[in-house]
Amino acid sequence: MAEESDPEALRLTRDLGDRGPSLAERLAERLDRLAFQSPLHRMRLKGRYPLKLLAVPEDPVPGDPAIGARLKGGRLFRAGYGQGMADARLDTPDAPEGWRHWVHGWGWLRDLSAAEPLTAAEVARAAALAKRWLIQFHDYDEEAWAPAITGRRIMMAITYAPMVMPGHDHIHRSAVLNGVARWARHLERAAPRLQPGFGKVEAVAGLLCSALSLPGGDDRRVKAEAQLDEALGGVLQADGSAVGRSPLDLSMLGDLLLLVEAFYLGRGLRPADPVCAALGQVRAALSALAMGDGLPSPWHGGQPTAAQMARLGAAPSNTAPGKKSGFQRLAAGSVKVIVDAGPPPAARVSPTGHASTLGFTMTDGKRLLIVSCGGERGERGPRSLPAELVMGLRSTAGHSALVLADTNSSRLPDGGPRKLGGVEEVLVEARSSPEGQWLEARHDGWRRRFGFDHLRRLWLSPDGADLRGEDQIIPARSGLPMPRKTETLSIAIRFHLGPGASATITQDGKGALIRLPGARPAHDAAWSFRAGFNHAPGVLAIEPSLLVDAEGGMLEIQQILLTSLVEPGARGNVSWSLKRSAGPK
Repeated sequence: MAEESDPEALRLTRDLGDRGPSLAERLAERLDRLAFQSPLHRMRLKGRYPLKLLAVPEDPVPGDPAIGARLKGGRLFRAGYGQGMADARLDTPDAPEGWRHWVHGWGWLRDLSAAEPLTAAEVARAAALAKRWLIQFHDYDEEAWAPAITGRRIMMAITYAPMVMPGHDHIHRSAVLNGVARWARHLERAAPRLQPGFGKVEAVAGLLCSALSLPGGDDRRVKAEAQLDEALGGVLQADGSAVGRSPLDLSMLGDLLLLVEAFYLGRGLRPADPVCAALGQVRAALSALAMGDGLPSPWHGGQPTAAQMARLGAAPSNTAPGKKSGFQRLAAGSVKVIVDAGPPPAARVSPTGHASTLGFTMTDGKRLLIVSCGGERGERGPRSLPAELVMGLRSTAGHSALVLADTNSSRLPDGGPRKLGGVEEVLVEARSSPEGQWLEARHDGWRRRFGFDHLRRLWLSPDGADLRGEDQIIPARSGLPMPRKTETLSIAIRFHLGPGASATITQDGKGALIRLPGARPAHDAAWSFRAGFNHAPGVLAIEPSLLVDAEGGMLEIQQILLTSLVEPGARGNVSWSLKRSAGPK
């Protein structure tokens, strides 16, 4: 018998805390905005008028055909809000933020192109809208000229130049080209001052694409490539994992890099090394997180669609997630388990992180067995969901995880001041042997509030047909303040089941039979769930739940719910198992 591999111990912490930008950073940002409104900055935007574009790339990322159909009909409609293209008030404060950013970033060009073929009148309407925007926002505007939005607008204006400046209107053509040049000069000053994040990458990408497309941009291109390399380091770990810990953010970064790559290819140039390297990292990271259905689970905001995964060349792989990703994987046979074994991202990196630490998802082949309730964002941005549902999706209860005292394991950032409590550190040990794979992870999310840590142990058999788990609530007294609560605390452990899965409680009330539908009845599978309450009496129940899928569809699902109680200062212990009882392996 082979020897067990040495345990791999990891200590993951929230390096940046969750306080958001510092006072000095906020003050510097405000001073920058005031400087950009000055006559001196307007002087800096002046320069030689470009006469042409060196190349027009082909957009590798398709727009939304449904939005495109509305645009063909003359409506700027997105995020549940719309105005007429001919008379839209482009600076209306009543419009949703996502709509305003879409208009200012000229993202409507991409969506309109998805509704091709376009008539001459429809193209003329698009050009007229661009002309109106150029007149209204010729000078700096705090929102319309925000660096990330400006970078986006540069890329859209160049990519869809035949739509923006069709025909023989040389005055309008010159205005568009001069606008691109002025926006690029603005980004030369604004982009380097941004805090690390996706917005900085977008701004620098727009600057780089302008250098690739306008004559005389060689010096700017060299500088922008160096800036892009630096900006990518703010959103990707050294192992390619996302700093924000969201698979959706990874796919959006990948889409942006695909467009930048298209600008190089349009010029007949080899993409810069930072672009190629980052695309490879994104592809590998998404592949490592992909479940049996081909998609990563919607951790920390959302998940990419199948179309995004396909164009990025990402598919389920046998490679484990990077050590710094905060995710752990158990895989055997047709079964794959991914565990969120890290702290949530810092608020300054991702203000919409989830309180999902030690939650897990599980697939049997292509079938979803254990899931989370989904993401509040999609590839088009935030979804039009009720605020209560958004917070529910981000909550610990929205994941297949343990909840103590009806309290999230981490405070959910909502833009307000930092509050006490939440996961700051996760300790992880993983090992494997011929007898199976083990994972042990412990987090401190309830330590300051209740004086407890949560420990989750998982073991997966070599054939993948047996997953066993144990959840412990462990008193953590040494060097800690006394728990604020002295009454008995509730424990709830949720297992959200995938779409189509149905569960029935066993006669003894200590387990459930889960049936998973297959493509044909002969391909159906069944899993047996058992629970043991080792410290105090508990109850197993089956309750309704919901799932927001990758496309934004809302599905009714079920959840297995284990509930019990734990006394202050005592230890809680609940064990459970999932065993395949029937069906193809």
